Amino acid sequence: MNRRTALKKILTAPLWLSPLSASAQVRSSRPPHHTENGFINTDPEFAEAGFTEMAPWIVKKFGNVFSSKPNVDIPREVHDGSIFNENKPYTVTWIGHSTVLIQMEGKNILTDPVWAEKIGPMKLVGIPRVSAPGVTIDKLPPIDIVLISHNHYDHLDESSIEELADRFPNATYYVPLRVRDWFEERGIRNIEEYDWWEGGTFNGLKIICTPAQHFSGRWINDRNQTLWCSWVVLGKKRMYFGGDSGYCSHPANIGKRFGPFDLTMIPIGAYEPRQLMKPVHMNPDEAVQTNLDVRGKKMLAIHWGTFAMTDEPMDEPPKKLYDAVNARNLSRSDYWVLKLGETREW
Repeated sequence: MNRRTALKKILTAPLWLSPLSASAQVRSSRPPHHTENGFINTDPEFAEAGFTEMAPWIVKKFGNVFSSKPNVDIPREVHDGSIFNENKPYTVTWIGHSTVLIQMEGKNILTDPVWAEKIGPMKLVGIPRVSAPGVTIDKLPPIDIVLISHNHYDHLDESSIEELADRFPNATYYVPLRVRDWFEERGIRNIEEYDWWEGGTFNGLKIICTPAQHFSGRWINDRNQTLWCSWVVLGKKRMYFGGDSGYCSHPANIGKRFGPFDLTMIPIGAYEPRQLMKPVHMNPDEAVQTNLDVRGKKMLAIHWGTFAMTDEPMDEPPKKLYDAVNARNLSRSDYWVLKLGETREW
């Protein structure tokens, strides 16, 4: 790598975090969220920040990569993995960020698996992990299903996927459109790839790719070329994994078609500065409303407390979440903020 290429990589590394506007493309008979070369968001309220708005924040975030980690202590529970062998029909364990282990009707389901110490296209200058995973990979039970919401580095990590593939070669990976190639390039073949509202079955469970409002890309030249999504899993009980999304009309539509859900997993972090993040990252108040929209019974808060990606204090999202719960006179017991590594039956 020459000096010019290296400098370009360093200066553009934070861009995968930012929802830069893309020019409109002419569509014909394609689904509304498809373009000639990729995908777009379709909610009428959606409006991304422009480059001139994003640039100062990107420069600031890049500078913070070299600063010390935030001094924050996210509560954790010591986890030896033994509970995974107790054959309980429905458990959920928060491992960190959007990585969750769900046990459902005899199947072990993992979402957006990331165990990396740093995230980003260049690990040397990547965003450091502040909170260690609540469960190490070697303590996981045999994984049957892996759900991937999109290809951002804090949701799709190469080293984590490769280790999972080595340990659990029979796991099936469920991915949105055009993410299959990334897995096949790494020798993984058990892949189910779907567009929004498509799905399949796995040993009695129905798994459906559902819409979200976000964006994709792992570098500056692949913006929105792969799809982003949420996931619905239907069995005797029903589960919704929100992935990464701004507040939008999609969850209400999902709730009408597939709800009510016994368990939802909805992001509550990465929401400041609000004027920049609102289109693609809901805040805690919007997360509560999303749970109501999708008709969730129990909601697990995800996408917080792990990586210092945006400007809010890392321990703020749960406080704001319960403020929103209290303001609506909802039951706090229906909104779960788990410790890292904590397991709860649902």
